Amino acid sequence: MVNIPESAIKVVQTHSVFTEMRMEQWVQDIVFTWQWWILVGLLIVPWIVWWILVDKKRLTPLCLIGMFVLATVSWMDDLGSDLNLWYYPFKIVPVFPQIVPINYAVLPVTFMLIYQYFQSWRSYIKAMLIMAALFSFIAEPALTYLGIYKLLRWKYYYSFPLYMLIAISHRWLLEKILAINLKYNMH
Repeated sequence: MVNIPESAIKVVQTHSVFTEMRMEQWVQDIVFTWQWWILVGLLIVPWIVWWILVDKKRLTPLCLIGMFVLATVSWMDDLGSDLNLWYYPFKIVPVFPQIVPINYAVLPVTFMLIYQYFQSWRSYIKAMLIMAALFSFIAEPALTYLGIYKLLRWKYYYSFPLYMLIAISHRWLLEKILAINLKYNMH
């Protein structure tokens, strides 16, 4: 059996203390504040809107692109939080470093609906340019103003190309998967 390095044990112990502090802070200062309620709304309302607007005949590709977005932005958010590029003073749940309502509702739903309504590449890219600008230069500053999002070593304009990269790469990937699926289901 391999011995665990002492430094790793210290990291785990420190993380345990940090988690306990974060739980106490959340219970005492976060849960049921107006910022917390905004986050609850941002988690629930997009899915209600999505269910009303979604093309039920295209659920599979729409859900697939939504899951790609959810996985990517959650990973990127964890990375940014771990690198102290930003942090979230207010969170819907204390145990995640990321902003769950944005990663699990707002962004996936937005990407799915844009993919649904803007079917040509040209219209899709135009719509995504508008979305990236709105999220980077209006939504993110609004979350900062509300105290929900705090930039440490990040600028709003860094987000813009990342939104576009996600939009283009995920649509490309989805279309490749759908083409392969179509090829093998034609026989």
